[in-house]
Amino acid sequence: MIFFEVLLSFFFALAICLITFLSFYLFVRKIWRREYVKWDMMIDLLLRKAIFFHENNTTQLALIPVTRRLKANLKNKRFCKQFVKKIIAAKRNMSGRYGENLRHLYIQLGLDKKALRLLESRKWHVRAYAIQQIGTMGLKEHLTRIYRYTNNKNDLVRIEAQIAVLNLFGFEGLRFLDIISYQITEWQQIRLLKELSTVPQAELTGIDKWLNSGNPSVVIFALKLVRNYHRYELYEHIVSCLDHDDASVRRQAISTLTEIYTENTSEKLLSRFEAETYKNQIAIMNAIAVIGDVQNVSILLGYLEAEQHEMKFAVARALVNGSATGLECLINDPRSKTYPLSDMIPQLKSEIKW
Repeated sequence: MIFFEVLLSFFFALAICLITFLSFYLFVRKIWRREYVKWDMMIDLLLRKAIFFHENNTTQLALIPVTRRLKANLKNKRFCKQFVKKIIAAKRNMSGRYGENLRHLYIQLGLDKKALRLLESRKWHVRAYAIQQIGTMGLKEHLTRIYRYTNNKNDLVRIEAQIAVLNLFGFEGLRFLDIISYQITEWQQIRLLKELSTVPQAELTGIDKWLNSGNPSVVIFALKLVRNYHRYELYEHIVSCLDHDDASVRRQAISTLTEIYTENTSEKLLSRFEAETYKNQIAIMNAIAVIGDVQNVSILLGYLEAEQHEMKFAVARALVNGSATGLECLINDPRSKTYPLSDMIPQLKSEIKW
């Protein structure tokens, strides 16, 4: 009985402690929330002033008016972090004079010096954050400080450095592809291509060299650049990638040829079909369905013997869309009356492009 009383007292005391802790936590959180609201108003006001700031004397760089209170608050780590977050977000959405004003304010408040100090941190996420600031705020004078991180062993630091270089120098920033030894992951390639889509169009040189890189991921990325920017003059380089040792490079080359092709591209793909991996064979058939210009329909008919339904469908689609007589040849084939081709043909008829 005494044991249960002690146990009950313990749980009662524990409940009191938890309630007290939660009450104190919610109280502090409420105070912080009010504080953050005030900070946001203060920061937003300054950023609006900075964006629309106009110098009367164009011969001398004027200082953007900043209140003493805000300067004092910048010594608070939480306030400074909130300010940097907001000015970076604003800079991403501003260009021209407005963006330059935000850059001017960032430097005026000494935030660039803080970013450089963070760059020397041993913590990888802190370095990545510093690099992101330097790139977004357009601090070109610090290129040499961040360029060495474009081949850093840490994935996040490396991609932030690569994106920062693109922010600073646009297509010229892709020169890091000459030196990187680490693989560019699919996610990193997506981020780089997205960043490039916001960069003003300029002459893009060096792709032919990247297509011959010893780093397979660089070759894949270069093939995506060829596709996205319609570099038809590099057609022969793409075809040469069909003989690359890496299957993923060959697959990307096949995909790129659906955008950059000639009248005999389908025949070149078919000549490599049997030596390819299963995934790449599917990719070849999908590419032929887009490119067309199949001269020898009988070759495709032979591949209908495949056991996998996925392959049968890919071959049938290539047959129907790859030749003007493809559908007729498929329907006249005795196998078209049996499953699964009998179920596939109605769908293929709805997709036909002839």
